[in-house]
Amino acid sequence: MQEIASFVLILAVYFLGILAIVQEVSNPKYINFRKNSREMVRVPVNYGKILAVSFLLALLTTALAYYLFI
Repeated sequence: MQEIASFVLILAVYFLGILAIVQEVSNPKYINFRKNSREMVRVPVNYGKILAVSFLLALLTTALAYYLFI
C-alpha cells in the first residue's frame, strides 16, 4: 500500500511539473469563438494533446524513478 501511495504522489508531482513545461514549450492553437453579437473569445483547442503528452511523460519518468530508486 505504501508503494502505491508513493507512486501516485510522485506521478502527481511529475505530472504537474511536466504539464507546466509542456505548456511553456508548445504554443496552444486558438480559434475565434463569438460569445455574443459583439464579443469574440479566443478558445484553445489542443489541450487534450497537451494533457496526453504530459501524462505519458510523467508516467514514463515516474516508472523510471520508481524502478531506479525504490
